[in-house]
Amino acid sequence: MNLQHLSDVQRRAVTLVDGPVLVLAGAGSGKTSVLTNRVAYLINEKNVSPYHILAITFTNKAANEMKERIAALVDYDVSRMAIATFHSICARFLRHDAELIGYMNNFTIYDTDDSTALIKKVMQNYDHGLGQLTPKYVRHVISMVKNSSGYGEPEEVLKDISEDFSEPLTQIYRAYNEALHRENAMDFDDLLLNMLRVLQENQEAREYYTERFQYVLVDEYQDTNSVQYELVKLFSEKHKNLFVVGDDDQSIYAWRGADVRNILNFEKDFKNAQVIKLEQNYRSHQRILDAANAVIRMADARKEKNPWSAKTDGPKPKVYTAYSEYAEGEFIAKEISGLVRGGKKYEEIAVLYRTHTQSRVLEEKLRMYGIPYRVYGGMSFYARKEIKDIVAYLTLLENPMADTAFLRIINTPKRGIGNVTVNRLTEYAEANRLSLMEAAAGADSFMKGGTAKFSPLLEVLRGIETAAEGKSIGEMIEIVFERSGYHAMLLSDDDITAEAKIENVQELINSARVYEAQAEEPTLEEFLSTVSLITDMDTVEEEGGVTLMTLHSSKGLEFDTVFMAGMEENLFPSKRSVEEGKLDEERRLCYVGMTRAKNLLYLTGSATRTMYSGGSSSNAPSRFLRDIPPEAVENLSVRKDVKQIGHREETTKPRINFFQAKAEFVPKATADPGSFRVGGVVEHGKFGKGTILAIDGQGDQRVARIAFAGGEKKLFLSFAPLTVIE
Repeated sequence: MNLQHLSDVQRRAVTLVDGPVLVLAGAGSGKTSVLTNRVAYLINEKNVSPYHILAITFTNKAANEMKERIAALVDYDVSRMAIATFHSICARFLRHDAELIGYMNNFTIYDTDDSTALIKKVMQNYDHGLGQLTPKYVRHVISMVKNSSGYGEPEEVLKDISEDFSEPLTQIYRAYNEALHRENAMDFDDLLLNMLRVLQENQEAREYYTERFQYVLVDEYQDTNSVQYELVKLFSEKHKNLFVVGDDDQSIYAWRGADVRNILNFEKDFKNAQVIKLEQNYRSHQRILDAANAVIRMADARKEKNPWSAKTDGPKPKVYTAYSEYAEGEFIAKEISGLVRGGKKYEEIAVLYRTHTQSRVLEEKLRMYGIPYRVYGGMSFYARKEIKDIVAYLTLLENPMADTAFLRIINTPKRGIGNVTVNRLTEYAEANRLSLMEAAAGADSFMKGGTAKFSPLLEVLRGIETAAEGKSIGEMIEIVFERSGYHAMLLSDDDITAEAKIENVQELINSARVYEAQAEEPTLEEFLSTVSLITDMDTVEEEGGVTLMTLHSSKGLEFDTVFMAGMEENLFPSKRSVEEGKLDEERRLCYVGMTRAKNLLYLTGSATRTMYSGGSSSNAPSRFLRDIPPEAVENLSVRKDVKQIGHREETTKPRINFFQAKAEFVPKATADPGSFRVGGVVEHGKFGKGTILAIDGQGDQRVARIAFAGGEKKLFLSFAPLTVIE
C-alpha cells in the first residue's frame, strides 16, 4: 500500500498498529487522512478482517466521509463495516442485545419531542416542589444526568446539577425511565447508556464485543463524555489496540457533556500508550499559526504542542478596534467589499462571533453594502420568530388596521383562540370591510360569546397602547414584551432556549435605542419601516455568500478569509466564563476560530458596546488579543481616535440617520448614485446584469428594486457594487 503521500509522522501514525495510541492532531493537520489510511492499512497490509474493526465518529457526515475514503482504498463493501457515530453503533448493537437488559429488541427510539411529551405526562403526577421547571428543562437535566452517568449514580449527579430540585427531579428521572421501559422505548441518551449496561452487566455479551473488535478507532476524542469514555474503554479492553485522534486545544463542547480530561489523561488511563503529534498545519500559513499559538499556549491545562506550517509567507493577522459595534460592522462590510473587488469570492469569507445576538448589527451592515450572506446553522436576526412577533405587536400599536400583524399575534402567547374562530372572524371582517381588530371588538355580531372570546387580547392591546403613550421606542418594546405576556411565555414554555430568545428581544431594544440616538426625529413608524426594509433586502443567499456563524459552529470548517468579531472583554471571553473558571474553554474556542483561516485573519472588536439596559459599556480589548505579541499582528486601529471617542460624552454623539455610514467609513459604490434611473441596465458583481424596476427613498437610503436573471433584488444604491451599463 502506497503511503508516500503522507508525511513521516502521518505514516508512523498509520503503521503503528499495536497497543493504545493517541494522535494529537492539530487544526488542519490531516487527521481524516490518517484515520482512513490506517483502516485501509490494517485491512490491506496486516490482513485484519474488516469485521474486527470498529471506527467511531461524532457526526454522520464524518462517518460517511470516512466510508467513502476507505472504499476507495480497499476491496471490500465498507457498508458492512462498523463505521458510524456512537449513537448509530449502539443502536445497531442493541437491536441484538436489548433483551439482555429487559427491553425487547424491537424497541422504539424516542426523539426529543417524544421524550419531552413523555416527561410532561410524568410531571403531571409529580407536580410538587418543581417551581417553574418545564418539561423541556427537565429533559435537558435528564440528558445531562445520563451523559454524566460514567461518574456515578444519577442521584449524585442530580445534586451537582440542581441541588434545590434534586429530590423531585430524582423522582421524575426514575418515573420517566420506568415509563420508557413500559413503552419499550429509549431516548437518544439511552442508546449509549443501555449499551454500556449491556457490557457491564452481561459477561457473555462483553466477551463477544471485546473479542470481536481487535482494533478500535475514535475520531474527535476530545469531545467524548463520561459514558462514551467507558464504552471505548470496554470495547478495547481485551486487545488493547485503541487508536484515538483528537486535539485538546479544540475541546469546546463542555456545555454538552464533553470532558477534556479524557484526552489529557489518556496515557494514565491506558498503560503503555504511545503519543504521536501531528503538528504540521496544511491549512493556515505560519503567521496565522504564530498568533493562534500565542493564545492557546496560555491555557492552564493542555498537552504541549507546536503547530507549524510549511507556508511561511502570508499577511499578518489584522487587529481593529472600532468605536462601537456599528462601526465594527461597517469596517467588516467595507473590508469584504474591498476584498471582493480585489478578486476574493464571497463564499470564501466567514464572519465568526461568540453569540447569536451579534449577528444583528453585522447583518444590517452587510445588507447595506449589498453583500450576500447566509447565517450558518441559524436564521437571520429579523427572521427569528420572537423578533417578528414583537414587531407585529409594535405594528398594531402604530397601525391597528394591520391584519397580517393581528393574525400573527392573535394566539401568541396562547389565548385559546382556535382556527375555526379565526376563520369566522376573518370572513366577517372581509364581508363588512372591517379590520380584524374592529371585527374582534364586535364579535358578538357573528359568534355567540364572541366578544368574551377576544376581550383578553383586546385588553392586552389597549393596555399596551395606554402604557406606551409618550414613551421612547425602546421603552415601547419593553412594554410589549412584558404586557403581552411574551416574556412570561418564554420563561415558562422553554427554559433551554428562553435565555437566547430573551437576549434577541433585548438586542431589538438595543437597535431601537441606537436608532433613536441617531435619527433626527425618531418615530415608531420610521423605525418599523427601517426594520421592514432590512428584512426585505434580498441579500441572504443559501450559497455563494459570506458565511455568518458562531465560533462553535465553525469547528471543522475552513475559509480563505475569517473575521472574528467582538474580540473584547465580557463578550469574548464572556463574563460568565471568567466568573465560573471556564476561561480555558473560551481560549480553546478562540484558537478554533483563528485556525479556520487559510490566508487572511481579522480580529475586530469595539471600544463601547450597547447594553440591554440602554447605556453603553466600555470594554477593554480581549485578553486573547493581549496574549499575541504586537509584532505578530498588523494593528489597523487609530488608537488616538478610539480613546477619544471611547470617553466622549453622550451629548456630543453625532445625530445621523440610522442607515448613514459613520464618517470614518464612507461607502464607495462603483457608480454615482445619481446616475441610476428606472429602466436602466446595471451590473452587479454577483448577480450579473439587471434592469432597475423602481427606486425609492432619498440620499443614502435610496433603494433600487432590480430584476436580475436569478430574480428580483433590493439594493442600496449608495453601497451596492453596481455599474451602470446603459
